[in-house]
Amino acid sequence: AEQKLKEKIENLGKPLKDWDVKIYRGVLTGLNEAFIITTEKRNEILANCKDASERKRTEAIIKPILRGRDIKRYYYEWAGLWLLWVYQGIEIEKYPSILNHLLPFKKKLEVRTGGAKVAGDPSTVPYKWYELQVDSVAHISEFEKEKVVYGQFQDYAEYALAGKGIFLSSNEYMIGGNYNKKYFLAVLNSKLIQWYLRNITGVMGEKLKIGQKSNFIKIPIPVIDSSNQHIVSQIESLVDKILAAKKTNHAADTTAWEKEIDQLVYQLYELTDEEIAIVEGVNEVNIY
Repeated sequence: AEQKLKEKIENLGKPLKDWDVKIYRGVLTGLNEAFIITTEKRNEILANCKDASERKRTEAIIKPILRGRDIKRYYYEWAGLWLLWVYQGIEIEKYPSILNHLLPFKKKLEVRTGGAKVAGDPSTVPYKWYELQVDSVAHISEFEKEKVVYGQFQDYAEYALAGKGIFLSSNEYMIGGNYNKKYFLAVLNSKLIQWYLRNITGVMGEKLKIGQKSNFIKIPIPVIDSSNQHIVSQIESLVDKILAAKKTNHAADTTAWEKEIDQLVYQLYELTDEEIAIVEGVNEVNIY
């Protein structure tokens, strides 16, 4: 029965790898202690800028960053951490305050290995000691957009909507591209998709590897069309209520709305009462 249900979900949904979206990893710094800073350190760096012009430039490349532990269901708890976005090719002399911050880490940064690939150039360009180890800068613009984000390792479904300009650390992922973000957010956080992922993933310690890209791109999500638009609209309305409540108070109880979404997702995949019972019965962990 479980195998038949899994096949039904796959037949009714389109795998993420076939959608017009891309799954991007967060930023690999090569040395977090140098590039990920507290708000206090950010203020210190900005205070050390010699004039307003330098301060403005410097402030523009210090980005708020989320870790996996910060990402929850439908919201995130930012820990006040920032990323020094010292990308490859940056003219570091224009940012002396940041350079002065990085200098004490120079020996550790110099021993990093590898290079960075430049778009259209198969050769590898070595990193300069003060640059981030970002494999590709092609997706950086996606960080400047609203996106669905998640951590690589999850006990249960935890997907959130992150705003423009919020970056991610290396063990977190985001969905880039043009897609209905509220719809995706609801389906990914649903009991049904959690059940599906539990059926295609292994376990590492106490953590399910449900966030791994190789598993994630298999998730089948129904394409929105005239036959299900009314269901999708109801889902979006409920997501709006959840996001508004969580924005006001992270501890807000949105269980009732989330359960309503679960029922609508079951409708999207045309589940019978017997199939719903399979999903509900296997979800032993209370995800709400």
